[in-house]
Amino acid sequence: MTERRRAIIFFVLCHVWIQSACKIDNVTPVTPELPPNTPDIPSEIVQGKRGPISIYYGLNDSNSTSWVRGNESGLIGLVYFKLDQPAETSDALHFNRIGALYYKTIDTDGNENEELITKGSNLEISVLLYDNQSNPHVFVTYSRDSEQKIYHFCQTADKLWQQESMFSFTDEEGKYIFELTAATGKDNSYHLLVLRTRSNPDSDDYYSAYRSCHLYHLYYKDNVWRKETINNYNTLFTLNEYSKAFRRQDMAIDSQGFVHVIFGEERQDLTAYSSSWLHYATNKTGQWVIEVALGPNEGTRDSAGWYPSLALKSDGQPVVSCAYIGRVWAGSASNGRLVFLERIGSEKWKMNTIASIDDGYYGSDGRRYTGALSHLVFDKKNTPHIVFSDIASSHNEKGINYFNIGSIRYATLEKGEWKILNVYTQPRPGNFYTATEMYGQCLVVSEDGQNINVIGQELTSYKENDYLFKVVHFKIK
Repeated sequence: MTERRRAIIFFVLCHVWIQSACKIDNVTPVTPELPPNTPDIPSEIVQGKRGPISIYYGLNDSNSTSWVRGNESGLIGLVYFKLDQPAETSDALHFNRIGALYYKTIDTDGNENEELITKGSNLEISVLLYDNQSNPHVFVTYSRDSEQKIYHFCQTADKLWQQESMFSFTDEEGKYIFELTAATGKDNSYHLLVLRTRSNPDSDDYYSAYRSCHLYHLYYKDNVWRKETINNYNTLFTLNEYSKAFRRQDMAIDSQGFVHVIFGEERQDLTAYSSSWLHYATNKTGQWVIEVALGPNEGTRDSAGWYPSLALKSDGQPVVSCAYIGRVWAGSASNGRLVFLERIGSEKWKMNTIASIDDGYYGSDGRRYTGALSHLVFDKKNTPHIVFSDIASSHNEKGINYFNIGSIRYATLEKGEWKILNVYTQPRPGNFYTATEMYGQCLVVSEDGQNINVIGQELTSYKENDYLFKVVHFKIK
């Protein structure tokens, strides 16, 4: 069916225990045979066949909110990859993205500083964490068919960046790290959630890359890296010709060090547009237990739990903000709303709708679509803060439904009622390839809830394979 655009993904959960120093204690360092600070590109990528769909590559393509982080002193840090020069051809854009990875900081007075971390190719998938000394740690992926690596960069006392190859995937269960999420846990531990596909979706395997994904827990114990399988499933299909930006996962760590994860699953009949479910998993019992946090209404092809964000209340209870996309039987979206999910017991979740109408960014299908790219944060008073974007739903001349995602809105709960503020208004899109959009946004909230900042990637698309990205920053209060 024409609206069926699939690519599925292979999840790996990396539970990585790292102390505040750059080196991992008691781990034999891996000598990289191809460190990411070399511009050389593996031959199998250069010679590969690009996919049938134009895939947009942003400043950061972790598809998470983990590329922006605030530390205890109020400093905001972010990591991103910039090309040395614009790609001259679409194939160069997809295979030869050579540039530099940067770490940028914004202090409480708005002063900015940008530092070069490393140079290399295809380093868009990166995340940032701070240790308990407020030292930055950057994790970046580098994928080729034979091996996928995660590199760890940290600053030394003299502000120099050190690098090590932290972990390598060489098995046959995946060939590409597609999404990356990070969180800090108990005792200064770092956790990475890694989404791994059976192939690079930007290839001739685009429509099948989603098949048979695995969710792993990777952790370090007794001087050995260990891996356990959490689940084997089909994740949400690749949406690059339907929605340029997406998110399929998130993670949080509670005060006891237990891991909480959400991830999307698509249950397919392979002949028509399929429904999707949002799952919640935790290892609190000593084993991974998975349950449905949100599913589609019975008898529908609705998409439940798109663009999810996970946060924990002070008592450790998980809460999720996400979009629920209603669909007609043929598969086109009929509405989209931002919902708030609270876990109130084992396999019991309560849902409330926060917003169901846009605030000026909409497409030809009308004004019933919102809730994309949300980021949920709790302050110390257990007050929820959420940023999200509207969805401009339209159909092209072939009758194919597509989304543009735009504007930034902020919601918070005051005296039991949701208050919504329009932070940034973008112009309505012309069509899928002629639009100003949000490609991702991250919310940084101080513990007392008195300082709130939004960092995002703004995408301006002029035509297919002709676009620009820039970082935008808004201080809400």
